[in-house]
Amino acid sequence: MEAQRVKEDDDAIRSALASLKTATGIPVTMYATVLPDNRLQISQWIGLRTPALQNLVIDSGVGVGGRVLSTRRPVGVSDYTRANVISHENDAIIQDEGLHSIVAVPVIVNREVRGVLYVGVHSPVRLGDKVIEEVTMTARTLEQDLAVNAAARRNEGVRSGTNKQGRLMNGAEWEQIRSTHSKLRMLANRIEQDDIRAELEELCDQMVAPVRVKQTTKLSARELDVLSCVALGHTNLEAAEEMGIGAETVKSYLRSVMRKLGAHTRYEAVNAARRIGALP
Repeated sequence: MEAQRVKEDDDAIRSALASLKTATGIPVTMYATVLPDNRLQISQWIGLRTPALQNLVIDSGVGVGGRVLSTRRPVGVSDYTRANVISHENDAIIQDEGLHSIVAVPVIVNREVRGVLYVGVHSPVRLGDKVIEEVTMTARTLEQDLAVNAAARRNEGVRSGTNKQGRLMNGAEWEQIRSTHSKLRMLANRIEQDDIRAELEELCDQMVAPVRVKQTTKLSARELDVLSCVALGHTNLEAAEEMGIGAETVKSYLRSVMRKLGAHTRYEAVNAARRIGALP
């Protein structure tokens, strides 16, 4: 079981690093795992030029990653060796690798920091807010992947234990859950009684809850309703008819959602909402 856990989580981390490099074009992406003694160890990397940072162990509070671990907040520096927001015990190692600017974000699962996700460049380039947002979104996606892996392993443990009826859902069953969630939101939208509508919306939230991560982007109930329609394959006109609003209003909600989630299409918005746990 432990070997399975390591392989599944390593695969998720490797995919996150590759996705982050593709999305940002930044040459160096790294992941540091939290060790049992509350230190970090850089366990996976892409784009490092030297072995200086490979498998490096970092104390809590030290450098960028150690500060992220101790504060549980993202940290970015544009000139590592001159940055006054971090300590400088690892300056020589950073200089050996030649990194100049670094952004690091915590990966938190079940309220515990599981690791730190990094990006870095070897040239004096400032990594702006857009990069921090992209690293943060990738970290949130990785958090959900790790949480789903853990839930699947728990489910598998139940299945192999005393409860022989426990099992994992297949793809078709999971799609049925998604469809039901979207239809429930549409039904809630047509209910005039506030208390009944609130109960239906709570049921929708409970369907997402098993894999929900903390949302860094807050979507309104109406924005979620529009996304639920899109998830069912509705056009803007069909969504407008379903929700009892104008097509231009639907477009306005979609534009707001795509701006918040950094999506370029309606379907990218649905996928992004699923990554942050707003949709199943």
